[in-house]
Amino acid sequence: MLTGLYLSSIALFSVLGIVSGWMGYTTILWIKLGIAVLNTALLYGYIRSGNTRLYAIFLILIVELDSAFVMLSQQFSNFVMIYPFFIIFGFFFFFKLRTAVWMTIAHLLYWLMISAYGHYAFPEDPTFQVVSLANIIVSSFIATVFAYLYHISTEITYKALEHANRQKEILLKEIHHRIKNNLNKISSMIGLQMLSIENGKAEDTNEVLRKSKLRIEAMGMVHDALYKTHDLEKIKFDIYMHNLIRLVNQTYGNDISSVVRSDDIYLPLEVMMKIGLVINELLTNSIKYASSDNHEEPIITIDLSKEENNCILKYDQQSKQPVDLESLEKSNTLGMRLIRLTIKEMGGEMKISNGDGLKLVICFSC
Repeated sequence: MLTGLYLSSIALFSVLGIVSGWMGYTTILWIKLGIAVLNTALLYGYIRSGNTRLYAIFLILIVELDSAFVMLSQQFSNFVMIYPFFIIFGFFFFFKLRTAVWMTIAHLLYWLMISAYGHYAFPEDPTFQVVSLANIIVSSFIATVFAYLYHISTEITYKALEHANRQKEILLKEIHHRIKNNLNKISSMIGLQMLSIENGKAEDTNEVLRKSKLRIEAMGMVHDALYKTHDLEKIKFDIYMHNLIRLVNQTYGNDISSVVRSDDIYLPLEVMMKIGLVINELLTNSIKYASSDNHEEPIITIDLSKEENNCILKYDQQSKQPVDLESLEKSNTLGMRLIRLTIKEMGGEMKISNGDGLKLVICFSC
């Protein structure tokens, strides 16, 4: 901004100098060209130092002194009367409010003295008549009010932008933190899978890769849900569950019947990601159970309710075949280990019961 003003002043004073010389005002010619050269030197100094306030003061002083000189020398007076009004805007643009107010008061007193002296020294000059001076005072007051309002609006906008930038910075750091946590989770899951392979408890390679892919995609779906909503902190439970069930069915080429019920509950990203991992393991186990031994395909019901600060997640796998609870609770498969570890991270509790199939109830803080 200040660079542009310096360049404009250099061009303006150069043109005024040339016009003055063309009209025969040799003294004015050299004064204007001298000011243009001085502003060029100041512009170079500003570019080198970057001290905006100091070089803004230099520019304002030059314009103030030149304007007063032109008025008092009675040269081009009709063209310089607008200078003082623009200078007031410069005060409120480059300086803090209190400083700008004091500079404006000093500026008006300065021009009051110039006008008083002009009225005394040039009583016949219309520029310094009482009516003209009254117009200058009123115009200066109006310019001050507009400059003040401009400063306030600019300051409000600046603070809003600064706040938005801080929020974006915090959000960016949070995103990086979440990505780091997700990569750590993926690394841990792969580590557990490696342990299962070493202990000879792993499934065939295709199934291992398929389940690993599903686990990663279940985590990725949480970020996709956030991306598609205006709320960057919470995700609607039932929408995420429907998408997760669709993903698992597509992966296994199945169409397991499912019902999702919730009381329009939204959950934070970290909580939803943990629930997604748990439900993903349960769904894959249900599909695996349904496809083995030609069992009748079960009906899955996923229900989430909220009581004060606690959430209750129910996973009901309805089928006619009984479930061996004892072997399930003692199971040390990777899926069950992930379920137990994830629920432990959530600070929750899990209860398994048997009826017409399998029912899990998970209680956690939300």
